[in-house]
Amino acid sequence: MRLLLRNGVLEVTVLADKGADIYSLVHVRSGVDVLFKAPWGMRSAALGACAAHPTSTQERWLEAYPGGWQLLLPNGGDECKQYGATWGFHGEAALSAWEVTEAGEARAKLETVLFSAPLRVEREISLDGAVLGVKDVVTNTSGTDVEVMWSHHPAFGAPFLGAGCTLAAGCTEVVADDRGPGTLLTAGRRSAWPFAETPGGATVDLRALPGPEDQRAVLAYLTGFTSGWAHIFNPHLGLGVGLRWPAEVFPCAWLWQEVKATSGWPWFGRAYVVAVEPASTWPGQGMANARAKGGRGVLVKGGTSVEASVEAVLFEGLPPEGFGG
Repeated sequence: MRLLLRNGVLEVTVLADKGADIYSLVHVRSGVDVLFKAPWGMRSAALGACAAHPTSTQERWLEAYPGGWQLLLPNGGDECKQYGATWGFHGEAALSAWEVTEAGEARAKLETVLFSAPLRVEREISLDGAVLGVKDVVTNTSGTDVEVMWSHHPAFGAPFLGAGCTLAAGCTEVVADDRGPGTLLTAGRRSAWPFAETPGGATVDLRALPGPEDQRAVLAYLTGFTSGWAHIFNPHLGLGVGLRWPAEVFPCAWLWQEVKATSGWPWFGRAYVVAVEPASTWPGQGMANARAKGGRGVLVKGGTSVEASVEAVLFEGLPPEGFGG
């Protein structure tokens, strides 16, 4: 089931039967959808990877991944065992069907109950001018305290993304992933934002985003946020997208770039995507690995709720106040 929200400035498609994903975010005046679309298109989350012979939760999650913007909960990254359950790659929430409890022209409410953790998630998606608001309330329905990884996974692609795009963020440091930093960065290296070190010892400015022919892969973590914000701007279109989030819930952001660098599965050289992902936890290697390396999640105590709102704004010219403006 798809929900279409619109207000004359934005048009947003929400996939109620697949994670309450935000599948498209369209700037009405220009007609540009800023979100990335996976090269294999829209597939059913119920299929699982290689439906007749499922092999891994990572394959299942990626097969169902259409691009767009996902909620990662209760896990992000590698599958792991927690509280006696398997928390699959990137968590259960983005694979779940959500019930629509309210739907209007510019606002919708949805909810789901997870199986792998005792959590009910209520989501409100609303449009206010050029701002898309996403409010999630996570409730622990048990008496057992549960620590979770909680992330947003908005990924941006063409035609919005292109050569000359720039990235700005309210962070002070960038840390390359220590296991899979991609092709551009030195594994595990911590640097002062916006500069990072390449394996050859050169310095790269991460504010300059790659064009579609600038073959690279990146996985890193933006940390030291004074306030939670980031934005990408395309000077050729005169169009930008900004994100704003509560740094007390999401103290870091994962930076993912895949630009035709992976010749094998799953991308086979077909992806051109940059994602800035507000997150509770790093490294993004699953809750068990992150905790072992000193990372912390969000503690949802038994019988209580935690809520957080992430906003996206589409802007022409300078970003508005709170989004880096």
